Amino acid sequence: MIAPLVGMTNLVLGTVYACYGVMTLVEMKRGWRTNGFSHFGAAWLCMAFTCGPHHLDHGLHVLMAGRVGGSLDLLTIAVGFPVGVAWFLLRVEALFGGRGDRTIAGTPVWLEAMPTLAASYVAVVAASITGLAFGVERLAPRAWPNVLLVLLYAAIGVLLLRTQLRTHLKSGQWSASGLSLAFVMLTCAVMHAVYVAYASAGRYDVDGHGLVIDTVGVPAAAYFLWVTWALHRGWLRDWNATSTLDAPERRPELIGAPT
Repeated sequence: MIAPLVGMTNLVLGTVYACYGVMTLVEMKRGWRTNGFSHFGAAWLCMAFTCGPHHLDHGLHVLMAGRVGGSLDLLTIAVGFPVGVAWFLLRVEALFGGRGDRTIAGTPVWLEAMPTLAASYVAVVAASITGLAFGVERLAPRAWPNVLLVLLYAAIGVLLLRTQLRTHLKSGQWSASGLSLAFVMLTCAVMHAVYVAYASAGRYDVDGHGLVIDTVGVPAAAYFLWVTWALHRGWLRDWNATSTLDAPERRPELIGAPT
């Protein structure tokens, strides 16, 4: 029962990423003539069309090629799925002229509990990965691109979360879009860490096209990290990050919530 769930949820996630890539293309085409090239849009385009194929490839291998989907894989997908869908739905709303974001005033109880829940989740996953890796002398060579993706996605997520924390300290508010994007990146980092563990333990094979997808995903994630950092520091102006905000200290609140 676990394997079909792992396969189907990965196919859904892959489709969501692919749809978001198409949406980003539409948004960039709309704004290109009047606002010029968008690094933020291009970075998301690269991410969408590398993350999407990764999940589609993994899902198809689980459903059709006998790759054994594990319970830890299912857990990480179940945790990351809601925030991914939330981010996607906000972008759909923005595409059709809606707000594309929600303001969260103060710090609700569920958000206050998030650090504790996140720490508990990471501890459980880390302990499970340690169990999987017991007896493994070295990482699978073809899993190394995923190791880099773990580091890059975690760095992006931490940076986005940091901007949300700084904005909250100034305004007392949170951005639902910004928080969901930060959580997407952090949960993706955990998913790829589990993928590395299963691959190194021999549970998941990493074939040629999967290796190509993940290898291409590394520079795509690095580009996204650079764009996010540049916007955060005020080094880069981008209409997707609201070009009317010139002060770097005000700009971060909209990173992750392009309009």
